[in-house]
Amino acid sequence: MPNGRGEASALLAVTADGIGDLTFASSDWVDAARQALTVITARRADALSPLGRLTLCEVAHNPPAYLRCGPSLAWRARFDGASVEVAAGELAAEACDLKVEGDHSILSNLARIQHQGRDPELVAAAEARLHKLSRWKIHGSPPRSPVHVAVLAEFHDIMALRTMPRFVFMTPEWVSVARHILSTRAESAKYAAGIADHQYTFSEEFIDTPGYAFPDGASGGFWARFDHGRVSVGAGALPRPLEPADSLTKGAYSPVVPIGRTVNADLSEDDKVEVETYRKIAFRFDKVAGKPPVAMSSPSGRGPMPPELGRVFLPLHDELAKRTSGELPSDFDETIRPEWAAPQRFDRAADYDKSWVRYDRVDIYGNPRRL
Repeated sequence: MPNGRGEASALLAVTADGIGDLTFASSDWVDAARQALTVITARRADALSPLGRLTLCEVAHNPPAYLRCGPSLAWRARFDGASVEVAAGELAAEACDLKVEGDHSILSNLARIQHQGRDPELVAAAEARLHKLSRWKIHGSPPRSPVHVAVLAEFHDIMALRTMPRFVFMTPEWVSVARHILSTRAESAKYAAGIADHQYTFSEEFIDTPGYAFPDGASGGFWARFDHGRVSVGAGALPRPLEPADSLTKGAYSPVVPIGRTVNADLSEDDKVEVETYRKIAFRFDKVAGKPPVAMSSPSGRGPMPPELGRVFLPLHDELAKRTSGELPSDFDETIRPEWAAPQRFDRAADYDKSWVRYDRVDIYGNPRRL
């Protein structure tokens, strides 16, 4: 929990349960949005019928690189009385009553916030935090009709359950996704019996973290403790009472980011070559430092992870990668080593526009950030 002041928990407290299954504004997401809005408008047809047209559009810049969908994803909805049309693609500002443009990661996380049944103060705090993390371009104004407002609020909360979040690599919010995946699989009937007799501790810790994401300079990373069927997952360095880890990856934060967010199942053959080339650079022995930037070991000496636990971990990498935001530490820190600063083609589209992601030099409490 950054700063110990609830920065992470305020957002997580108001987001929908689960981790979503659809990338914001993707074709599958738009299909689900169309279905949801069609059902809602049909149910509210009597109230909507007397109303005029309303056209909305959202444009999300810097979508996940593995989708190969270009510099942005967009969707639009046009209400005309009790009918609604939902489609993918961007509209000109002049054709919209409201058009919003922002960073895909931030819009994804805003789309995850639920209002029904949540503490309004926490919702406002979470939204305010996210609004600070992107540049915005807004044309027009929100709808004024209470009926349209109610329809869109219901729609938003429905889609919050389906939308994937996109968090900064190895932050506590990112770890919340890992916790959900590992806990859900460990508790399932398919895997629970196989891990009931195993005790194993997994840890990944990364130091020299960037100030925009780790204001206190805390380590990034996560750990998972499996203890005879019970699983605990935490953020940051492994707590001392749980040491030594059975599997430990430790190293510098920056070189790991591109590798950490590869969706391996969607890599092309060219991508795989580029990943391997970068991996050799990122993990090779550093003669100046006297150690490799990233090292893997088994401090406990117990050796490899048991196959039964390995099956629980199997989808973790790709599912986390899909939910990882697209910035690089070098976007905010010019001191990052050149070989780790250059964007990799397998990791980030050539037309990625980092100006859409704006991290202030103070945190949400007004304290100077560590740059």
